[in-house]
Amino acid sequence: MKHHNSLSDSQIHNAKGFEPARKRSVSTKNLLGVVEWVNGNYTSTVTITSVADQAGSLHHQYLCINNSYDAIKYAVYFQVTSTAVLSTPSGYGGVIAIDLTSSGINSTLIQVATALQTTLNAHADFTASKNEEGIVTLTGLTSASPAKPVSSGFIINVVDVELSDEVLTTDSSGNLKFTSLSSVAADKNYIHTQSESSATWIVNHNLAKNASVTVVDSAGTVVIGQVDYNTINQITLTFKATFSGKAYFN
Repeated sequence: MKHHNSLSDSQIHNAKGFEPARKRSVSTKNLLGVVEWVNGNYTSTVTITSVADQAGSLHHQYLCINNSYDAIKYAVYFQVTSTAVLSTPSGYGGVIAIDLTSSGINSTLIQVATALQTTLNAHADFTASKNEEGIVTLTGLTSASPAKPVSSGFIINVVDVELSDEVLTTDSSGNLKFTSLSSVAADKNYIHTQSESSATWIVNHNLAKNASVTVVDSAGTVVIGQVDYNTINQITLTFKATFSGKAYFN
């Protein structure tokens, strides 16, 4: 019997899910014990080439467009013959209606593209522009799954640009995620000015950590006192004498 540690490189298989995983991704186990691929972040530019309506053919046809980080998967659908609302398709988080009833049946490509761009650009999750040929471009999307035409017959192209200088961190739930190095490395600090002389200073620094603190009096001399951490955002400083000065938190 041959053991895995004696296999040659050509005999070693990739981990499950390797083929569909994005580049710059790592295999992890989340808090639920499920193995998943965590992707590095990227920005996307989505170009949508519209088609003209033919005798109401676009009515309730839709595109699949995800917002940043796939928070919501939208069915972006067209209202041509009426303003009847499309029921949210299975697996989607919401719908966005593109109202073509003013131009109606046989709306031109430009009319369709204009309505699409105007509606998406007015939506909080998207930034959309349109050129003279009626091509709509979505920008500002971060780590969004590719948009798809689904039932509409539109042509969609997606160009992704991988973000650099990222590190693996844990989110508020303890799951691993990629985060900008600059946001992690940023030095959080706070300066408190004690204008009134007091032997007890209660300071809300809001740094969300048990911060180190250096205290100086109004002459710039370092003063040593008792430090009590009330919370991760508040400290009580107690001294033997009253004075004013500053406290530097890091």
